[in-house]
Amino acid sequence: MATQHSSAGTSSLTDHYSLLEWLAAGIVGLLTIPVGLLVPGYFYMKASNGNSNEHTTLEIWTVILLGIFGIAAVELGGRKGAKILWGLALGVVLLVVVLAVVLGVLAMPLAL
Repeated sequence: MATQHSSAGTSSLTDHYSLLEWLAAGIVGLLTIPVGLLVPGYFYMKASNGNSNEHTTLEIWTVILLGIFGIAAVELGGRKGAKILWGLALGVVLLVVVLAVVLGVLAMPLAL
């Protein structure tokens, strides 16, 4: 969850994003090199510019879990863009599950 501290002078990166969010962004970045490194880079840029206070928790986790698509959705549409992207992601997952079930049912007679 993003914290909204405004300290005069010294500002830490964890003042803008929690340690859990930084760890999650780092893990995603390492697991999905090279494109995944944009996620912690995006958070660093937002924290350095002081623009991180405008993000909600939904937007932050959209960026962490959906990577470059999450960055694009949050930058272009904010919270509404994040919701739309989660809807699309859920739709894609459901479509893959339905296709797997249909293909499995169609392949059953061939296995017998």
